[in-house]
Amino acid sequence: MQTIGLIGLGNAGRPVAERILFKGYGLNVFDIDGAAVDAAVRRGANGANSAADAVGDMTVTLLPSSVELRQVVFGESGVFKSLRPGMTLIDLSGTDPDCARELQQRLAEKQVTFIGGTIHASGAPAVMIPQGRFSIVVGGEKANLGPAVGFLNDVADTIICLPEPWMPKAFKIAIILYATTNNIITAEICSWLTAQGSDPKLFLQLLRTTGSEASCARLEEFMKRNNNDGGALSNSYKDFRQALDMAAKLEIPMPLASMANQIQEMGRATGLQRLNSPAAMGKLYELITGTDLSQATFNAEKRFPESREPRVVYLGE
Repeated sequence: MQTIGLIGLGNAGRPVAERILFKGYGLNVFDIDGAAVDAAVRRGANGANSAADAVGDMTVTLLPSSVELRQVVFGESGVFKSLRPGMTLIDLSGTDPDCARELQQRLAEKQVTFIGGTIHASGAPAVMIPQGRFSIVVGGEKANLGPAVGFLNDVADTIICLPEPWMPKAFKIAIILYATTNNIITAEICSWLTAQGSDPKLFLQLLRTTGSEASCARLEEFMKRNNNDGGALSNSYKDFRQALDMAAKLEIPMPLASMANQIQEMGRATGLQRLNSPAAMGKLYELITGTDLSQATFNAEKRFPESREPRVVYLGE
């Protein structure tokens, strides 16, 4: 069985390492946090002293942003020097499309296959990933994806394949733009209704009765915010910055995203960065409008996706 290298043992990297080991792969791990490496070694992984030493037949990077990824790949002890023709680098980090394009070009010069990807876990990664109940979106030429998809589908239950390595990065950012903007307008609507003496839950009942499923889903997500599901505001801020930086390069105006980013900045300045996006926007609008949005919440049991047979889906062939 192939040896896998994994660089990055953070919130997603730790459970991914656990899952890879559970499936019986040999695993080399590296992280700047020695305690995280030691924990993975106790589970059966081989600890590496540098990113370069962690390289395997296939190497997975799972890092916060493009800054850390470029250092891990091209730094003094980076994986670039250890990669050989025929090897594969799979980047599942929180990077931007331009970084993926750069890596694709640089690694092609070494005849190394580069696959850009993103992880999508419907629930807490520490729970979903070790069970294999999550999805991975990857991008690259179909001819190059085969071996990597076989490994990844042994780890995650769904692999979605796109034609280009940068596409998963762009699509993940687009998802965050959708979700965060919806959270902001929902907090605003709930504040507006509450200030008039109307219970937002009654509004939800109206939406359900009229069959407005899309609006129901957005309002329900906001009202479940106290469960603290979903990514922290600090993460969504990073994705907005990446989107706006790319828009500036493309000379594409994004006035709504720019305003949403400024509202997130207000949340960060108020100390709400560790809350998930719906909770942060709820707290922020309580502060700026003076309304009590406690009635616009309800407790809901965490719904986990049903387990399913492994599958691979190709889009845009």
